[in-house]
Formats: sequence, C-alpha cells, structure tokens
Amino acid sequence: MWLHLLLLAVCTWLLPFCMGLLPVRYMKEEHRSFGMIWLAGWMMMFAVFQLMTVPFIVCEASFTLVAHCYTIVMAILAVTFLLLGWESVPSCIRRIREHKPEKGQIPMMALVLLLIGLQLFMAFHMQYLDGDDAFFVATSLTSQHTDAMYLFTPYYGANGELDIRHALSTEPVFMAWLSEVTGIHVTIICHSYISILFLALMYCIYIQAGNQLFPLQRKSKWLFLLFVNLWYLFGNVSIYTAESFAYTRTWQGKAMFPNLMVPALFVWLLFMARDEMDVGEWAMLFVIVLCTTFTTSTGIFSVPVLLGLAAVLMAVWKKKPLLIPQTLACLLPCIFFGLLYLLLK
Repeated sequence: MWLHLLLLAVCTWLLPFCMGLLPVRYMKEEHRSFGMIWLAGWMMMFAVFQLMTVPFIVCEASFTLVAHCYTIVMAILAVTFLLLGWESVPSCIRRIREHKPEKGQIPMMALVLLLIGLQLFMAFHMQYLDGDDAFFVATSLTSQHTDAMYLFTPYYGANGELDIRHALSTEPVFMAWLSEVTGIHVTIICHSYISILFLALMYCIYIQAGNQLFPLQRKSKWLFLLFVNLWYLFGNVSIYTAESFAYTRTWQGKAMFPNLMVPALFVWLLFMARDEMDVGEWAMLFVIVLCTTFTTSTGIFSVPVLLGLAAVLMAVWKKKPLLIPQTLACLLPCIFFGLLYLLLK
C-alpha cells in the first residue's frame, strides 16, 4: 500500500515539479514561483502525453506500449529538466522572501486558504457519482483490460472501429497510465485523489491570475481569490456550469478544459497584454494550447477563436502586428489536430 502511495506522490508531485523547472527558468523573473513550476510541470506532462499517444492511437497500437514508452520518456525528461532548470529554485525562494504577507493580509489569506481546504476535504469525503463515468472512467479501465485504446465501446465492451470523436483527446488514457504505474485502481485515483489534486491546481492557476491582475495590491489579490472561491461554491446553478463540473467531474476532460485550461490561457493573455512574454512564456503558451487538445476535442476548435481574436485585438491596440504570427505559431497544435480529425472522420 505504501509503495503505491509513494509512486502516486512521485507521479503527481515530484514529476510535475521536475518537468516545470526548465520552462520556468526561461520565464521572466516576476513570473517565477513554486506554483508556476508545478503548473508548468503538469502542462508539460499533458502535452508530452498528447504528442506521444495520438500516433499510437491512430495506428491502433497497444496501451502497454504507450505506457512503457511514456514512462521512459518522462523519466528521461524529468532528470534532464531537473539538471538544466534547477536555477529556477533560488529565484522562487527569493520571491517568497520578498513578498512576505503583511499583517493586514493575514486574515483574508487565512479565510481563502480555509475555504480551499474545506473544498478539498469535501471533494474527498462527499464525492459525487457522475453518469459520464460510464464513458470516461470506463474508457480508462477498458484501455487497461483490453490493452487497446478507443477500439472497444466502454458501455458494453463490444469491439468496433476507432472512436474518432474521442480518440484525439487522450485524458482518459492518461488516467489509465497513472493507474498502471502506481498499481492503484483508476476509479479510486479519479474519485478519491485526482479530484483533490486538480482542484488544488485550479486554485494555483487563479493565484497566478491574481498576481497579474493586482501586482502591487496584495490585499486585493486575496480579495479576488475570495471572490473566486465564493463563485465556485455557489456556482452550482445548473449541472452544466463550469463550477458544477469542477466539483462533480474534476477528473474528466470536459471539466479540465473550462476549469484548468481556459483560466491558464487567460493568465497568458494577461502576460501578453502587459508585454511580459519572453521565450519561456511563448513556449508555455504553445504547450497550454496543446493541452487543450488533450482534454477535449472542443478545445481544438474553440481555442483558436479565443486566442486568435485576442491576438488581433491586442495587435491593433498595442500597434504590434507581430503578435498575430506569434500567436498563430502557438495555435499550430489545434490546427494540426483539427486537420487530423477531419482527415480521420
């Protein structure tokens, strides 16, 4: 049992941290933090998995081959990124020392952290059974037990043709890989662990957004985070809202897209609006766009509209036409997977 938990901690905490060190090293000094390292690491893990797995799915290769190849590649990349990006750590420590909370911030900060902790606790102890698990978690289980990806119907196990509608979004296969590596049943991982982990990652993204919206007003940042907490706590006005998906479908790609990927894209749009895009920021924008295709096929078509429109408006507003081709280069994953979808369809 302890070995399984140790492997789970390595895959979901140590591995993302190592994977985020190198991208953050090439980001601007003011954007470097341990939260950004963890966020960038998860995005790198999703992006690498998407790039590696889709060719195997299209060629109808086995899940075991994908799991072995991805594990080896991630081990190599983690060690390489750790060796090349360890210089990010002193910068993060220095920023923590420079931004110690003031006395006036502590009550607001404590309230925000208390609310987040309460949500994580309730996500574990009052997990909601969602009907779409008949597809998402069942797809992960089917991949493990049949050693095939998107070739068997998860509802009743019948063998059929490649499911093109879902095959280009590999998030369920990623959960199957996590289960395969750790030895923990994928249903347990999704319902008892990933829901907590991705909620924490979601608030990590909103902390980065607060840092950009209120760079000099720290108390306002915590007020913004309090508003976000209340928005999510009372956003269950329908079973289809992003807030409902955040709590009841956290481990599903259709919940990850609005609650993780879209906020991350808006953080990077804030970087772009403030002229704070360095090599690391542009590289991570490319990675995040790739991650949107990892979560759901909806991202393949909606993200180019969002980023393309934002790039055109900012290019006109800031009189920088170069922003358009730069953003277009970051949209290449969506263009590629969109064309691949139409070709396979």
